Amino acid sequence: MRLTLGDILARAARWSPDKTAFSISGDGTITYQALYRRASDIARRLVELPGKNVGILLPNSIDWVVCLFGAALAGKAAVLLNTRLTTTELAYQIDQSDTSVLMTGPLYKRNADTLVTALKDECPKCDSIVWWGDGRPANSIDIKTWLSQGAMGQAGDLQPVDESSLAVIIYTSGTTSLPKGVMLSHYSIAANALMVGQAFGANEDDRVFSAGPFAHSGGLTMHVVLSVLYVATAYSVSYFAPSEVLNVVETNRCTIYNGIETLFLRLLDAPDFDRSRVRSIRTGWATGSRSVLHRIADEVGMPGIIGVYGISEAAPNVLISHHLETREHRLDTVGRLHPWMRAQVCDPETGQLVKNGEIGELTLLGYSVMQGYYQNPEETAKAMRNGWLHTGDLVRRREDGYFEFAGRSKDIIRVGGENVSALEVEDLLHQIHGVAIAAVIPVEDEVYGEVPLAVIKPVNGVQLRTEDIMTALSGHLASYKLPKRVVFREDMPLTDSGKVQKKQLRALVTGDDNP
Repeated sequence: MRLTLGDILARAARWSPDKTAFSISGDGTITYQALYRRASDIARRLVELPGKNVGILLPNSIDWVVCLFGAALAGKAAVLLNTRLTTTELAYQIDQSDTSVLMTGPLYKRNADTLVTALKDECPKCDSIVWWGDGRPANSIDIKTWLSQGAMGQAGDLQPVDESSLAVIIYTSGTTSLPKGVMLSHYSIAANALMVGQAFGANEDDRVFSAGPFAHSGGLTMHVVLSVLYVATAYSVSYFAPSEVLNVVETNRCTIYNGIETLFLRLLDAPDFDRSRVRSIRTGWATGSRSVLHRIADEVGMPGIIGVYGISEAAPNVLISHHLETREHRLDTVGRLHPWMRAQVCDPETGQLVKNGEIGELTLLGYSVMQGYYQNPEETAKAMRNGWLHTGDLVRRREDGYFEFAGRSKDIIRVGGENVSALEVEDLLHQIHGVAIAAVIPVEDEVYGEVPLAVIKPVNGVQLRTEDIMTALSGHLASYKLPKRVVFREDMPLTDSGKVQKKQLRALVTGDDNP
């Protein structure tokens, strides 16, 4: 079987036509046969049209999945767009990606007419804005009307797609520059999902849950595609709400739970939370520090969880432990390297290889590495040198071949000439009782240049004091690593995948919006 997104869906539809493929709370369910039929209808219409890229601007939904596989069957690249972006940000990505058809519909807290009118004006290369759902605005075309305008041949009329061809474009978050469109092939995504599924021991009896956005690389590969590849049933929600997530997991006895750390920890905020409600979860992937992963295992009640490392530019997962490995390997490391991949750990300044046990930048070579950034050779050349992807992330390779994550290379605070890892301080903060989310950011200092500042969101109902935090940290950190100030907030600016947005947080806390 070719490892293209369309081929794995076709196989699932043949093997288990009447099995539920996706169940989205508040949206509905769809079987594998129905999903393949609807995706094929979209594909047959797309192949009649010029243009090579199809934008998807929808929340987690059955329609989103139909659009993804419709583009895949048509041999078009799907441009996965974040529904939380501003209109200006969306217009840039739609135009820069040469999107010719945009699939969209009602979005949370967005005025449809305003959005569509602005995109129509600012995206001249986008020929059609196809509306899915009620309340179709002017300047768009209803999905049923759009489909009816085509000749609509048979599913067999679709031409085979090369597994090395471009499948999706996913834009990375921009910090000091505009977002870049990561180009991933069918093979990179499907093979990556295959590897992750093997680590999970996945099979067709699994019920896979994630509240993470389908439009992110983790949601795409390690939830949507993985579920279809293993002919499992995927569960999700359109928008995260702790109590709703618990209901979905408990009612459907989900066996795999995936996501960024906050998608686990926020379950503790549910007034009806109880560990017994997630006891059906046997494994899944999570990001976060060691202390956070131990909290997920013990407090949240998912002891089989696996800490992983991934990056959008590598489809995304490259380091993972097997679900049957020891607790120490699963929670205290980010795993071993995938088969068919190579990794080097280099000094980020000199590029020289460092010894096992020393911290350096992770560089990658192999099947899952991106084709490059769309229409951006300059940034591609910066990220990929002699075929090796320079991740900008710091790791330590142990003697046993497992890796430990040491932070982002840009997440280092320079205190009077000393390097302080924000991750190291955050790891200790998350071990303090009553800390729900912690982030450490740099702030300017007249003497030391910059110093750490800790921002903490307490667990609901818990009162924390600065002196309690500092007492807990003292003795565990050198004095220059200690936060010079602690700020408590009831809210944190988070991405829709649950990561703390440190640039926005810094602006909120200090008024400084510099990266």
